[in-house]
Amino acid sequence: MADTIAEFLTLAAANPALVVIAVALATFVLEDAATVGAALLAAQGVLPVSAAVLGLFIGITLGDLGLYAIGALARRWRWLADRIGEARLMRGQAWLGDRILPAILLARVTPGLRVPCYSASGYLGIPFLSFAAIAVAAVAVWSIAAFTLVYLYGHVAQAWLGEFSWVAGAVLLIAVVSWPHIFRVRRNQ
Repeated sequence: MADTIAEFLTLAAANPALVVIAVALATFVLEDAATVGAALLAAQGVLPVSAAVLGLFIGITLGDLGLYAIGALARRWRWLADRIGEARLMRGQAWLGDRILPAILLARVTPGLRVPCYSASGYLGIPFLSFAAIAVAAVAVWSIAAFTLVYLYGHVAQAWLGEFSWVAGAVLLIAVVSWPHIFRVRRNQ
């Protein structure tokens, strides 16, 4: 079984289209871990850098636009609007509409803010093109910056630790995955 999985991964890594699809799908599970994993694998030469970055960009962008779409679809449920109240919806739309750029940028870099901010943008009727332009630009800058930092970290770890560089990668991956949980625990105390 392990040999079959290893063979599949080796074949998939040799096909840039499969790499793009696999990395894009991985962002739907856990965006930060997909970024770290793709960058470390690219640093080791397992994945092509361009395919890994493109997969991250496509997956993260589709996820962000999907959150907006969920909010926009939720707006159709009248009972939800009735529970919130029209006056509150108007205030929320005006408030977020005036602050859409900083709201999206802050949500892009702060754990736990993307889902409420992006779905609220859709729900409150923030113009899609405005939202999409800012979100896509934020994804491009943030994901490439994060990928680059981890990619460079991978090269340094490879140079210093050689065959044990996977330990540094595992430590980084665990830190990235657990950071939001640590942040949430400290905030609740």
